[in-house]
Amino acid sequence: MESLIALAADLHWETDANCRFTVLKETASHAAVLAETLRPVLVSKPWEQFSLVPSTTLPQDLQSIVEQRMTFRALQWTLSSGQKNDFVFEACGEPVFDGQGEFSGYRGLLRDVTAHTQEIRRLRRFRDAVDISGDPIFLIDRATMRIIDFNDTACQTTGYTRTELLAIGPHDLLVSDRETIEREFDELIASGTAMTTERTAMQRDGSAQLFELQRRAIRLDGRWLIVTSARNMTRRMLAEAATARLGQMYAAISGTNEAILHARNPDELYQQVCEVAVRSGQIVNASVLLPDNETQWAKVTAVAGMGADTLRSLKLSFDSTKPEGRGLVGTAFATRSTCVINDLSSDPRVGLWRSAAGKEGAQAGAAIPLLRNAQPVGVLLLYSREKGAFDDEIMGLLERMARNIVFTLDNFELEVGRQKAVDALRQSEERYRSILENMNDGYFEVDLKGNYTAVNEALCRQHHCTREEVLKLNYRHFMDAATAAYVYRVYNRIYRTGQSAELTEHTIYRQDGNIGIVQTSIQVVTDDQGKRGGFRGISRDVTARRLAEEAVRASEEKYRSILESIEEAYYEVDLGGGLLLCNDAFCRMFGYSMSEVVGLNYRHYHSPEDTAHVFANFNDVFKTGIPKKGIDWRLLHRNGQKIMCEGSIHLIRDASGEPVGFRGMLRDVTDRRGIETALRESEERFRDLTRVSSDWYWEQDNRYRFVQINGDVFGKTGMVADHYLGKTLWELPFDNVSLDQWIEHQSLLAEGQPFQELVLRLPGKEGAARYLSISGLPIKDNEGRAVGYRGIGKDITERKLADERIRHLASHDILTGLPNRMMFHQVLGYQILQARRYDRKFALMFIDLDHFKAINDGHGHDAGDVVLKETAKRLSDNVRNTDLVARLAGDEFVIIIQEHGSDENLRMIADKLIAAIRAPISLGDVTHSVTASIGVSVYPDHGEDEGALLKQADAAMYMVKHGNKNDVRMA
Repeated sequence: MESLIALAADLHWETDANCRFTVLKETASHAAVLAETLRPVLVSKPWEQFSLVPSTTLPQDLQSIVEQRMTFRALQWTLSSGQKNDFVFEACGEPVFDGQGEFSGYRGLLRDVTAHTQEIRRLRRFRDAVDISGDPIFLIDRATMRIIDFNDTACQTTGYTRTELLAIGPHDLLVSDRETIEREFDELIASGTAMTTERTAMQRDGSAQLFELQRRAIRLDGRWLIVTSARNMTRRMLAEAATARLGQMYAAISGTNEAILHARNPDELYQQVCEVAVRSGQIVNASVLLPDNETQWAKVTAVAGMGADTLRSLKLSFDSTKPEGRGLVGTAFATRSTCVINDLSSDPRVGLWRSAAGKEGAQAGAAIPLLRNAQPVGVLLLYSREKGAFDDEIMGLLERMARNIVFTLDNFELEVGRQKAVDALRQSEERYRSILENMNDGYFEVDLKGNYTAVNEALCRQHHCTREEVLKLNYRHFMDAATAAYVYRVYNRIYRTGQSAELTEHTIYRQDGNIGIVQTSIQVVTDDQGKRGGFRGISRDVTARRLAEEAVRASEEKYRSILESIEEAYYEVDLGGGLLLCNDAFCRMFGYSMSEVVGLNYRHYHSPEDTAHVFANFNDVFKTGIPKKGIDWRLLHRNGQKIMCEGSIHLIRDASGEPVGFRGMLRDVTDRRGIETALRESEERFRDLTRVSSDWYWEQDNRYRFVQINGDVFGKTGMVADHYLGKTLWELPFDNVSLDQWIEHQSLLAEGQPFQELVLRLPGKEGAARYLSISGLPIKDNEGRAVGYRGIGKDITERKLADERIRHLASHDILTGLPNRMMFHQVLGYQILQARRYDRKFALMFIDLDHFKAINDGHGHDAGDVVLKETAKRLSDNVRNTDLVARLAGDEFVIIIQEHGSDENLRMIADKLIAAIRAPISLGDVTHSVTASIGVSVYPDHGEDEGALLKQADAAMYMVKHGNKNDVRMA
């Protein structure tokens, strides 16, 4: 069988033994013009006309590949056209040998991929433009509030991986709740303009950083996206944006012969291979079998020749441990090598299928595994009517056919991957074009002479020019001579080193004559061969900020003179605790000079054990906005001495109301606290000596295991001493303490801290639980080291049960057992919060019994109590468990109906309640029917707070009351 062509393409080529082109023929109708263009390369050698794009698996020059008689595929050849763009081809080829094994030339295929290569280069340009930004850029989906894309700087700045950032939203990064950010995004969308704000963001390592956020909303693919550029305002950092490079283009799909050449998918490939094999005349049946993942058997995917139905009916397996997997198919698949049986009538491996083979006249068989990446993916199975038909020569051809099948499968996969890459790049181009045009920072590209070649609208606004005007100018047009010379030196350094750079702030002269201040980051632009052809960069207008900073600086000078005249220490810190400002009194208190103390974090002058306490106080002020005064602080002097202070904390907000730091005063009270501590320690010693004994006394060793227990604990709890001794508290069957609470308790013990009245619940038999209260103090040796704990315990079961009964009585009506007015208001307040948060509705029904006074007057208060209890029961029985029925007072009841649906549903519920109340009630020897008037209000239609909802429902009820009664009315 002749050698099979390796790759389908636009042109077929051949060379003679001297490697000179002899044939150059189009294989597709659209390639005729291309073939004529390449006609001059005939009689020349490939390396004399084409240059080679380097490969990682072959020699780096085309002549070496040919002289070593190497087969190649998906190799890129470049042909100079003498015009702006060269031709790029994807080539495959293999050496040709005659019958005596002598080399007679090469043959192969060429595919024109020039347009595709240019498309890839063009698409890369847009992604690179965003990735060169020294600031993080995020793309956020407003609907899902999730981050959907970002540049590399975003990962470097936040410390998160790409996978982690794609799983979170802006509210997970910023020190702000989700509702606030959603409101800001909606305002941004409504305004149609960009907005700038300052926010604190938490890094992955827990540190806080202040950023200036520039946001703009864009509409893309039917959804609103928020483009956010973040500039680090705490430490200005410029990280080189890594340029993402796409891989080499995937090779084209090819077949193993003329029939395979036209296969469009694996199924067509398999079927055409089988048909070609049968047409050779020596093969009576050819098939391709693949693993069936559902049944674990071999599945006939394609078959040609005699006995196709018989083959499909056979049970064949790839599992060599099964009898059906020990024949040709199973052996080839398991061993990853060809299996040949040249006499099916005698070989024991054919036992299960010998009868079927004989019926179809098959005398010899061969199975060739289809190996991809050295792993079997299927088997090519062939049968012949002649014994001994599969000799070495035939098998060599068939194995080559199998390799070409696998090669074509690889090309199918490569083509799918290549198309996905093109689609992804095209989508990326659209996205990043939108980002560039909508970002607040200016984007520009210049050639090596400094002439603008591309700009976005933001850069035009910075220079007060139209895009057409800017593209006719050089960057020097907007600068004075000194600035232009400075910028030129920076461009020159970037060109020579290839390293990106950020210019310090410099002035520009706008087209209208005004002066502006900008910050610019620049990167050199290179093509695929590394040739430098220009520059691209980002320009940020900081004019307004610089003017504001100058005004603030003047104000601060006056502010500082006042601070230096007071005796108390004054401080200002950022949200991360870094000291921004202090007076001389602060420096004297801690023993530092002014140059040493500014910039220190609060942890530097606090001991580790005090840091959490300080953080908690600052965090409370941050969350509530309420200042704190008279806070006790323990700080560290530079010499290590501890200082006791009283201090205050006030939240600092920026012009937009956002928190940006804290300020406060400190007063040294070390001497006074020393006196107070001595008195307190004396009091503690006295309290330990005079502590009243309890139900039982206990001691634990240094691993917190009970080693001694005395008292009445065993009689009350029903547990014997062995249940306690040698065990810790958390190893005993107490069921009211969570794992986190036990961990917190263990931390307290590890610190050697006393604990008071730890309440534990011990389940008893038949539900009779007991409650214990435990208190303990550390036992210390002569050197002050904790060696265990001792303490007392009390049985507080009766007190706990009494407390629970009191709580129930405090929140429930004694007569009806329904929640009372106090509990109703608590539930209503909570219900309003939930409805507001999740945008839900609920209804409030105000119910008053009609003519209830007549029952009390005519039948007595006992009869009235019967009516009230029965009414409470009927109301509870006719609403859902999720609804709340409460008695406010007298004959007034109220119901909270959750998720009621329409007003018609509310009317049906109310009618059902009226009917239930109206049913006769037995009052001794007589029966009596009661009616009710109901008023209904709905949150938020009739009010958004408790007072408004109750007022609306009550008013609606009274309208029914003054009418016909026994009815319902909506507010």
